[in-house]
Amino acid sequence: MLRLTAPACHLHVFGPDAAEPVRHRLFRDWLRAHPDDRERYAAAKRAASVATRAAGGHGMDYNARKEAVVRELHARLFAATGLTPAP
Repeated sequence: MLRLTAPACHLHVFGPDAAEPVRHRLFRDWLRAHPDDRERYAAAKRAASVATRAAGGHGMDYNARKEAVVRELHARLFAATGLTPAP
């Protein structure tokens, strides 16, 4: 991951055969197609941001605070697309 302060940016770089970019696109497309899940994810991000700032935390704390919602959405997404068995 590369960081830039102006403008504020975290840039993730993956190799040509990495699965991570595909997972991110699947998640993006899922959220676009499922408004209730999109709002749940947005609410988790907002709450994680507020709590992390209030605690003086960093990015990993923020990620940990929204992890349960992300894992739940991934489970539904991957099951719906046949990548894993239904939860």
